Parts: sequence; C-alpha cells; structure tokens
Amino acid sequence: MSLPVFGIEKIFNLPYKKEDFKIVYHAPINMTVIPEAHKHDFFMLLVISQGSGVHTIDFNDYKVSARSVFFLAPGQAHHWQLSKNTSGYQVMFSAEFMLQKGPLWPFFTPSSKPVLKLDNAQYDQLFRELQLMEQETTAIITQHRLQIVLLLLQRWYAAIHPEEVAAAGNHLVNRFLLLLEKHYAQYHEVAYYAAKLHVTASYLNQVCKKETGKTAGAYIRERLLLESKRMLTLTDMDIKEIAFTLGFNDTSYFSRFFRKYTLLTPMDFRRQL
Repeated sequence: MSLPVFGIEKIFNLPYKKEDFKIVYHAPINMTVIPEAHKHDFFMLLVISQGSGVHTIDFNDYKVSARSVFFLAPGQAHHWQLSKNTSGYQVMFSAEFMLQKGPLWPFFTPSSKPVLKLDNAQYDQLFRELQLMEQETTAIITQHRLQIVLLLLQRWYAAIHPEEVAAAGNHLVNRFLLLLEKHYAQYHEVAYYAAKLHVTASYLNQVCKKETGKTAGAYIRERLLLESKRMLTLTDMDIKEIAFTLGFNDTSYFSRFFRKYTLLTPMDFRRQL
C-alpha cells in the first residue's frame, strides 16, 4: 500500500475533482490530531496564530507556536498533534496557480527548513495580506496576492536561512534541483545531471558546494534516503520493491547504501518505528 495522496478537494470534501486554490481560517483548527502521515499533491502554508503542539514533516518534529509558518510542498509526508486552541490560516494552492514557477522558492525545496518563526510586525503584515486574500473573489488578483505573500515570506526566510535562498536563487543550482526532483529515482550519478545542464560533474559539485555547502552528490544521496524512509515508514512495500522503485537493481546494494548513511539496515529502520 502506498502513502495516501490527498488533493485539496479531498481535504474539504469539495463536490468537484480539482481546485487550484483554497484558503481557510481555523478558529480553532478543526483537526487537532492527524495521527497517520499522508502527503498532498499541492503546496500548503500553515500559519499559526496561537496554539501549540508538534508538526512532523518528513520524520522531523517541529514545535508549533504562535506566529509560526509551516511550508509543505507536494509529496512531503506530514502529520500533527495540536492543542485544541490552535488557530490560524491554511493556504493551499497548486503549482499551476503560482505566478512564479521558478526559481524555486527556498522553503519548498526538499532539503529546506520547513518552518519560520515571525516577529510581531511580520506576523501582523502577513495576517493582513491573508485577510485580503481570503476576501478576494477574482482569481488573477488572488494569484498576485499569493505572490506577495510568498515574496514576503521569502524575504523573512532569507534573513534566517541565507544558504537556502542562495540555492534557490542560483540559476544552475535551481535547474539541478528541479531535474533531481524529476529523476532522482532513475538517475543517481552527478554526471547525468551535469550533462543535462551542459557542465562537468566537477563544476556542478563545486557550484553546489559554494552556494549551499553541499555537493550535488550529497543532494542526490539525501533525496534517495528521504524517499527510502518515506517508503519504509509509510508503505508496506518490501525492501526489494523499494529498491527497484528507487532505481537500485541490486537489493543488497540498496541495503548497503542505506546503512552507510543511516547506520541501520532498511529492515532495522522499519522495525524501530
């Protein structure tokens, strides 16, 4: 069984198959506990006005507190446990609804920190923008208001995580990360991505290292390990199936790869959960 994927219409039981945008203010939030991890096929901002709890995103726990913003990209696994008084905005939108398709928004990349703590002035400004967005009925204006919100969040995010913004802002790194997200399960070698980008593998590694502190090879390994953990935790696929799905023709090689970077075999990782 694969990890369930929820669309916007599934979350809100909408009477149509797909919607590109939805904003809801929860006072308090209507689902304080989501015990089982799932993933979405849309982007989401969770803006916490007040409350507490834990939001688990891709196996990492993040503290929920007032004036915090959580970022979720399509495919990320998450669940949460929130206090009953938790309130705030939930903004959901498809990739097609976004005006800016690239460069990558730094907070939506797979390796980014998915939470941002705002000060009082930042939160007040964001809250006003979200209120205007909620009241808007014209799609094109809503798209521009969403763009403003994302740009504000990017400005504040850059002050806390400059290395993430450097990765998203560099044209070569940006194109590499987009390619990686499409092909990580088929191609594991830096040389493949370098050839697609018309540079050498050495140059691609150097640029990634300079801009982000990580080589292109490290990005590939981290992406494979993340998807491995998702499958081991959230599906009942056996190790051979997971290895094959992620482009490993040899199950024993996949197990060695996983153990080298986690210090656990895939089966031991699954058993400890």
